[in-house]
Amino acid sequence: MTSTFHTLETSKRALFVTTASLQTMGHNISNVNTDGYTRQRVNISAARPIWALGFTKSEAAGQLGTGVQYDSITRIRNSYLDLQFRRENQELGAAEVLNTSMVAIQNIINEPSTSGLSTVMDDFWNSWETLNRDPSLLSARVAVAGTAQNLADTLKHISDSLTNLTTDTASNIDKKIVQANDIVENIAKLNKMVKDNESFGDHANDYRDQRDLLIDQLSKIVNVTVTEDETGMVSITAAGVNVVNGLDATTPLTAGDAQTATAGELKGYIMSLQEADTIRNQLNGMMKTLVSGKITVSLDNGYVTSSPMSALNDVTLKDGSTIIAGQMIPAGSEITSPMKVEVNGFNGLHALGYTLSDPATSGLPFFVAKDGGNEITIDNITLNPEIAKNTDKIAASSKYETVNGVNKTIRGNSDMAIALVGLRDAVFKFPDSLTSLSQGTTDDFFRALTADLGLRAQNVERNYNNETSLTNSLESQRQSVSGVSMDEELSDMIKFQQTYNAAARMMTTFDEMLDKVINSMGTVGR
Repeated sequence: MTSTFHTLETSKRALFVTTASLQTMGHNISNVNTDGYTRQRVNISAARPIWALGFTKSEAAGQLGTGVQYDSITRIRNSYLDLQFRRENQELGAAEVLNTSMVAIQNIINEPSTSGLSTVMDDFWNSWETLNRDPSLLSARVAVAGTAQNLADTLKHISDSLTNLTTDTASNIDKKIVQANDIVENIAKLNKMVKDNESFGDHANDYRDQRDLLIDQLSKIVNVTVTEDETGMVSITAAGVNVVNGLDATTPLTAGDAQTATAGELKGYIMSLQEADTIRNQLNGMMKTLVSGKITVSLDNGYVTSSPMSALNDVTLKDGSTIIAGQMIPAGSEITSPMKVEVNGFNGLHALGYTLSDPATSGLPFFVAKDGGNEITIDNITLNPEIAKNTDKIAASSKYETVNGVNKTIRGNSDMAIALVGLRDAVFKFPDSLTSLSQGTTDDFFRALTADLGLRAQNVERNYNNETSLTNSLESQRQSVSGVSMDEELSDMIKFQQTYNAAARMMTTFDEMLDKVINSMGTVGR
């Protein structure tokens, strides 16, 4: 025999379950705009049925239902989508940083443009073209000195910009390491909160959301591997370092760990540093080759040797003698046949010419290292200060004549200026590791450099766009599963509201039945 109040208890359970559902739905709606929030759901089931009570087993068929109950409140989340999202998110982090850096490097090189390095180099060569028309013209000499210094200044500006980019990138690595370690510590704290709450059989939904959001953020910074044990705690390996092990944030990341990162923003910063180094090395190689690289040049008839030297071919001198290739030609010899010699780049060829000074003086190194060192780089290259102070020291002539025992430069001669400007079209050999061009003119090398840079930047941008699209797609899939849909929540609100009303009406109806039994039955004779 069932209890008289059985239906009241059943209705009460319906009210409680419906209330819990509405409260959870309110929690969902409240967090519709909360980052990382996962939609929660009340899992309900039919309460355990009972046999109709009696002194003996009931003869009634079946069991008597006792209403509804809720078993748990859980998140609606797909761990496989989480795994995919984090894998692509860390690739996006690297691609995003590298793409930004490549854009910055392209802006530094600033090609093609009317103010880029190629234009400055054109101005430099063109000034030599002007000088060879009248090597005694002061304005032409000033222009050569000015464009040469402008070339050096432009290279220095590029070097400084690359240095600033490198410094900023290194600084960002340090900041990201600090941010990652802060996230790691918070994940360890949330591990404890999840464990404490779930040890009583509950589901720590909101703490799990916060922890998952932090793991998402960490995956943007560095490649991570996440494992969860049976107690709900996660262990994380980042860049090969076990940073979270249960309740402990074990080993903090250091700037050195960025070198071992295989993805994430840290990887992007390391790749950015490499790209900046690549451009710097390429420009250093180009200028080093131009200034001092081995090159074979041909000097025309009439050249007067400034010092003992050997030629690569047989040479006839003014006195009719012939010097065999490889044999030493005395200083002061005037050649009457073309002479091929190997020189050390622009500086080496300039040193073979003569300045406007009397007596005739051999040319100085045209470009020098600002720091006084032997190696010229884009950071320290400058016009020889002596030439900058006195443009007469530009060695444009290849001849001098002896007047009253004094060697005087032939002021109208511009053979050396012509030979120097000819280096613009000279084919140099460049290190194979710098660009796809192993030999060519300096203009060819610079075009190869900018082409390589453009191609790499294009690939990086394409990769970034692909990763952005893929990550957004995965996030959209995650939101379709875990995100809060206002339409769905409001629809459920109506459903739960009507369920609550029906359960309340059931309770009211049974109350009226009891009132009839208690107050209206058995009243005959009152």
